[in-house]
Amino acid sequence: MRSEQLATQAQVGKDTLRYYEKIGLLSAPPRGANGYRCYSKANLNELKFIKLAQSVGFTLSEIKPAIPFVNNPQPGCPKLRKAIENKLVEIEQRIEELGQAKEKLQYWMDKHLE
Repeated sequence: MRSEQLATQAQVGKDTLRYYEKIGLLSAPPRGANGYRCYSKANLNELKFIKLAQSVGFTLSEIKPAIPFVNNPQPGCPKLRKAIENKLVEIEQRIEELGQAKEKLQYWMDKHLE
């Protein structure tokens, strides 16, 4: 598929595709006889994984080492497993911090605004 088709299916801009290729986050696709990039289902899978990982707080630099496993999963994959476990701990900490912030605001509002 061409870049506009991939961008539409992945819900990203064409500039994003090129940027991800440039930084090595998205596998470089072969080019057709006409010179256009020919993206595959594997590229779409990579983009979907990138978007998912970003949505839960991973940075692009944290995502990059996981890309080879998107289309070639390996049982256990200790590095990827550890990265996900670390992110889960981070999320739990943020939830705890937000809960404390909520309690403080609720207390202040109840004490001073009623």
